[in-house]
Amino acid sequence: MIKTWFEALKIKHWIKNFFVFVPFLASRKFGVNESLLLASAGVVIFGLMSSAVYLLNDCADIEADRQHPTKRSRPVASGRIPVRVALTVAFVLAAVSMAAALELDLRFSAVLAVYAANNILYSYYLKHKTVLDVMTISLGFVLRAYGGGFLIGIDITKWLVACVFSLSLLFGFGKRRTEYEDLGEESGKARKVQESYTIQKLNLLLGISASVTIVTYMLYTISPETRALHGTDNLIFTTPLVIYGVYRYLLKVQEEKQGGPVEIILKDKAFILAGMLWLITYLAVVHL
Repeated sequence: MIKTWFEALKIKHWIKNFFVFVPFLASRKFGVNESLLLASAGVVIFGLMSSAVYLLNDCADIEADRQHPTKRSRPVASGRIPVRVALTVAFVLAAVSMAAALELDLRFSAVLAVYAANNILYSYYLKHKTVLDVMTISLGFVLRAYGGGFLIGIDITKWLVACVFSLSLLFGFGKRRTEYEDLGEESGKARKVQESYTIQKLNLLLGISASVTIVTYMLYTISPETRALHGTDNLIFTTPLVIYGVYRYLLKVQEEKQGGPVEIILKDKAFILAGMLWLITYLAVVHL
């Protein structure tokens, strides 16, 4: 049962809540201090809410998941966890996360509430709308970044928001691409919105998203706000690692049986190494 609930709550997908840490990593409050504790608490709180959302989404998608070759084995779709139990646990997790958020910061709790509302809207309506489905997911990452900023009491720059949004668009369209690659012409039966996508369309959207991500990051590194905040314009030298990571991701999503973005990130050693090198280089430039 522990393994079943670990799978149902999608604990490995908590890696997405790294975006709550982004303002902390990019600010002058970086270090072993109270801000680190607050950011860590924010990650856990968003993790609890995201797990509640995953359970709700699995309940909403139960019939479609049962038609999917791999999703049919999910705890809710397979019947290992009854729908009523899943919904009850989702409600408890959402309530606990909101209560904890209210204890920390009112603005953070407001962002968390918007995040929950956004995902409910996605689960029951927007996930069936082409392009809007991915943009809705991307909004969730932006909300994580804003929540992290509110927790530690800083205003994040608009360029940083643009970086988060463009990167999450890349991840979102990449997920659609891997789903299509895995299921081919049958993908529309498993996810209705896939009927509007084709390999050619998704490749185009991926290419545009990748280009926007790279250019946006470059502009972020040399923007006046960034240079004023960190007192350096050397962040531009972290760009090659970002470009490599983006290109690596584009290649991996076009291979068969890769899973979603989380699976690609966690399983690909080259991607992990590039990400670690970027993080070390970024922190060294900004904080040393």
